[in-house]
Amino acid sequence: MIMRQTRRRAVSPRKTPVQPRAAQTVEAILTAATRILVRHGVKGFTTNTVAERAGVSIGSLYQYFPNKDAILSELMRRHLIDLERGINQITATALTAPLPVAIRALIDDNVAAHMIDPKLHGVLTEQVPQLGRFRWQEEFAARVSARVRGFLEARKAELAVTDLDLATYLLTRTVEACVHNGATERPGDMTSGRMSEELTAMIVKYLAGGPPPALANETARAVFSNH
Repeated sequence: MIMRQTRRRAVSPRKTPVQPRAAQTVEAILTAATRILVRHGVKGFTTNTVAERAGVSIGSLYQYFPNKDAILSELMRRHLIDLERGINQITATALTAPLPVAIRALIDDNVAAHMIDPKLHGVLTEQVPQLGRFRWQEEFAARVSARVRGFLEARKAELAVTDLDLATYLLTRTVEACVHNGATERPGDMTSGRMSEELTAMIVKYLAGGPPPALANETARAVFSNH
């Protein structure tokens, strides 16, 4: 019996535009895709509708994107680039700022990036994971973690935590989860600043203060042993 191996769909751009006209074509395609996703979601999202909205032929679209999944992937990649740019800028300039100010700046930048177009972000984060894990996602996560860990290392004299690898993981994952979900589930708290305020208080308390873990565990056992 011959087993047929399922071929994975290509989800990366076919080629990178070099000439200005080619770059304009790619931007028109991505802009059209964004508008369709925001207005109609994935149900109305096809390469034909994107090409029509962008004012290019379907052949021109396929020169750069083999299918609609490749367009989704490129939109998410650009979103992550914007996030990384903000993180790099803030961690480089906030080393001398008070810790709460620096943490708040990191969170505010993350919130701002997610609130540019919450509906588009929601579609991308729902659809892109179904396409699989890409190398550029792994590389992005590694670079951001390294940047945040370096920031914590430079401030370690102010910190109560000693395991900076774990602290980096908890900080990045907590902010990512809260801001990502908050963009669609609690947009009011995101735009009002309450999400940033509460996240800052929680993270600063974890990084710089609070009872030692052993004491917290003993307290918890004492409380629950009375029930």
